[in-house]
Amino acid sequence: MPEHVIVLGAGVSGLSAAWRLTQKEIRADVFESAPAVGGLAGTLREGPYCLDIGPHSFFSEDQEIVKTVCDLFGGRLQPAPRRVKFYYKEKYIDYPLTTLGVLFQMGFFSGLRAALSFLKGKLFSHGRVPASGEDETVEAWAIASFGEYLYTSFFKPYTEQFWKIPCSELSSRSIPTNTRMSFMNTLKLLFQQKVTKAGNSLVEREMCPTYYPDTGFAEIAEQIARRVEEGQGRIHLGCEVTGVTELPGGRMRVTYRQEGHLKEMECDRVISTVPIPVLTGMLWPSVPPEVLEAAKKLEYRSLVVLGMLTDKQNMLNCGYVYLLNRPYNRMFEMNEFSTFTSLPGENILAVEIPCLQNSAAWTATKEELFDMCIPSLAADGFIAPGDVKKIFLVKAAHAYPIYRKDYGLQLSRVMDHLKKYKSLATLGRCGEFRYMDVDECMKRAFDLAESLNGRSTSFGTL
Repeated sequence: MPEHVIVLGAGVSGLSAAWRLTQKEIRADVFESAPAVGGLAGTLREGPYCLDIGPHSFFSEDQEIVKTVCDLFGGRLQPAPRRVKFYYKEKYIDYPLTTLGVLFQMGFFSGLRAALSFLKGKLFSHGRVPASGEDETVEAWAIASFGEYLYTSFFKPYTEQFWKIPCSELSSRSIPTNTRMSFMNTLKLLFQQKVTKAGNSLVEREMCPTYYPDTGFAEIAEQIARRVEEGQGRIHLGCEVTGVTELPGGRMRVTYRQEGHLKEMECDRVISTVPIPVLTGMLWPSVPPEVLEAAKKLEYRSLVVLGMLTDKQNMLNCGYVYLLNRPYNRMFEMNEFSTFTSLPGENILAVEIPCLQNSAAWTATKEELFDMCIPSLAADGFIAPGDVKKIFLVKAAHAYPIYRKDYGLQLSRVMDHLKKYKSLATLGRCGEFRYMDVDECMKRAFDLAESLNGRSTSFGTL
């Protein structure tokens, strides 16, 4: 059993691991380069205004995890229904995409074409939906699962807008699990409204009630951080880790820069939640060139969120909306989550802009992004330039792992090598190169902390 563990990254994954470690009376030091905790589940705070890094609310079918989060707030979190829409040809469609939504919300002719295309695909494929995997592309999966019409009118444009990569080059794992159900399974679920213990589809998951703190989603991470520091833990903000060294005997040394000074700390184990290419670049003994090259091929899509302060209310009438053929792929308003995220009578409308790091959208100023987005927002009747009182900008460089066709091979090559560092574990969306929601991150973090009585702790890969 280790006596001291260093955790790299103070997102939900890293903080949850540290929390469970301190509950086991293990000393935990958490290093975070940002000035605040939360990571991708963080919140920008400027005075009385709170803007999340994308629309977040907490939900889970795991009741133990739900209770854990609710207990952090002493029962103050109240459940609410999750409301998500897709804005398609000036119509709101239920999301995740459902049979009823396609047939009745897309419009008669669009729904009829989608249904006929779907049935045609099922007849020619003998009703089989392909098994998903990294060798299967989004293009092949979507056509076989939903038909040519929905692929060309919905999946292809939205997926390529989101990932900035052709569907023919993306693994079908890029599609969230909730859209991997056939229409027949979805229809059955909608009519039966039955969730069994064995049912793990994300459509069932989407039916779970959601929870949201008063002043931003980051309150969850902040509450966990408080528990860490109440135990045998410390959180070091504004610390950039520059090196991770495996010492003789299996101990580890972490080198970091804080306030311009280079420092180091030794420990029994290291848990890393940082992006895999970043981790491999600072390991010692150094990683072989072929492994470094494989790590570089594990790319992450970046995220830019532009927030606009306004007096307008109830612009979307739902938590968030997906859109096509706009500079942004998703919109949300903070008052739909909590009215305490701005002053009384005010609201923040936000747009999520998908981009790759160092692209024009990534390097643009908030004023340039506003000029890029406001024409579409005004044309759709959501908000006009004169309605905006203040703008905010949030960026995340490593928001989503990009699942290219060959990502599984590259990931296995890297993870196989990382297992050679016996006192190193990888964790979280960035650290495992695995898309996960907050509840899944917490569960895997708790499981990892519980497993630290052995020597080899890397989770491995998908």
